[in-house]
Amino acid sequence: MTSQPPSGERRHPLERPPAHLAPPPPGEPAPRRVTIQLPHVAPTVTYVLIAINVLLFAVRALSPSLDTQLYLFGSNNPQSVLVEGEYYRLLTSMFLHASIYGAAGTLMLSNALHIILNMYILYAVGLQLEPLFGHVRFLIVYLAGGLLGSVFSAALSDFNVSSVGASGAVFAILGAEFIYLYRHRALFGPRATAQMRSLVMMAVINFFYGALTSVAGARIRIDNWGHLGGLAGGLLLAWFLTPVFVPKRAVENPHALVAEDTNPLERRWPIVLAYAALVVAILLVATLVRGL
Repeated sequence: MTSQPPSGERRHPLERPPAHLAPPPPGEPAPRRVTIQLPHVAPTVTYVLIAINVLLFAVRALSPSLDTQLYLFGSNNPQSVLVEGEYYRLLTSMFLHASIYGAAGTLMLSNALHIILNMYILYAVGLQLEPLFGHVRFLIVYLAGGLLGSVFSAALSDFNVSSVGASGAVFAILGAEFIYLYRHRALFGPRATAQMRSLVMMAVINFFYGALTSVAGARIRIDNWGHLGGLAGGLLLAWFLTPVFVPKRAVENPHALVAEDTNPLERRWPIVLAYAALVVAILLVATLVRGL
């Protein structure tokens, strides 16, 4: 299925005409503009993930006691995961965020910045990446990458630290976007290089800020281990799962190209299973080392 984005929507770099071509020599005809049609699906999974996160945040905001109960039930804590075997926390913590209530049960609206930033990045990247990756491939990167972030956090954080947030999964799709741009850098040209540079700078700034919160002893710290694990998971998964588009001449229009995915997901399920086995192995080692 191919489609063009609606008018006014930001177009993907592969769909934009090249901006760096030199003008033709005098007397030669100007080159024809070629349109490349990419496979395109609606970003349904992105909207559903945002809705789940926002809904849980709203439910917790109903009362301080309910907020505390959900946090204690679903947060990612090394003691609970590695010693008590509550592995479900690795997933549930990905859908919880910083409480809107302070320690005294009073509203602290500034804490909502945690979910706002995560959902903004998920929205911005998801709207670009999911239509190209497809629903299933995008969801695999988000969840499996986020789970590796949770495992890193449980394996490497202090036992008295509890973490929540979609940051690990968000870093996973950022890593997937980087790999996608890298694999298509010959087609995207300078735009791919500039966008990859921006992604690297964003990651560096986040890790640096997270390190500062740890050194300064802030009450709320950024979970750099979770970010690192999510980024590693996204990079690893996307390296094998990312669609690899090859432009081919459209039969019905000699002046248009159709992007064909030469790396369909159907061929990559063994990679997904191997990745799952790797995550389980890391978790088992962490349990043996820290849980005994």
